[in-house]
Amino acid sequence: MSGKNIHTYLFKAGLWRADGEYFDESGRGYPVEGESRITHRNALWYNESEMKVFGSQDVAFCNYYEIVPFHDDRDVTFWTSANDALGKLSGQFVLVGDAILSFFRSEDGAYTGAEYLLRTSDIAYRNWGTLFCGPDKLSSWMLRLNRV
Repeated sequence: MSGKNIHTYLFKAGLWRADGEYFDESGRGYPVEGESRITHRNALWYNESEMKVFGSQDVAFCNYYEIVPFHDDRDVTFWTSANDALGKLSGQFVLVGDAILSFFRSEDGAYTGAEYLLRTSDIAYRNWGTLFCGPDKLSSWMLRLNRV
């Protein structure tokens, strides 16, 4: 089962609020909050997201994703993103039952990462991810996403 018929995140337009914990390169944890707005237009799906990390220095990350919708019986699709800190990213979403997996890399190949989104209900997901620069982990995170 690919999971296409059960997912609401990405598949339905709307606003999602996020909260959880962000971990820096040394594993130090900080609270994080943000939101993700999903829209569907011009034959593409869009995800405009912003996350704010609260700590000794508050940091915000912004992403603007352009997503090719999942077609027919395919459980894989492609996306690109303009990231304010990392530049242009490209990746894939893969549906596996209740999960959406994402793998990505920066245009120059310096950054790579992965995310895992687990559907816990029609209005809630759990999210885990990590970002690398070469062999070095830069950050990781675990979030709760709730549809507003």
